[in-house]
Amino acid sequence: MFPALTSLSDHDIEVVVDALTEWCSQHHCDIQSCRGQSALAAAVDAVQSSPNRDTLLHQLSEKLRDSN
Repeated sequence: MFPALTSLSDHDIEVVVDALTEWCSQHHCDIQSCRGQSALAAAVDAVQSSPNRDTLLHQLSEKLRDSN
């Protein structure tokens, strides 16, 4: 379903999915939409560079600010 997640640990997948689900809910978009897929890519990138669950949603919003 989400090939970008295959390179992550189970914990990182959980962090990404939680942040992605929350971001998509806040921005009223489907996870499988173009915006959702962009958010997924940004979340995977963010968790690989800083796996801090507390800041991931903020990092995701910052990376995707221009796509709103």
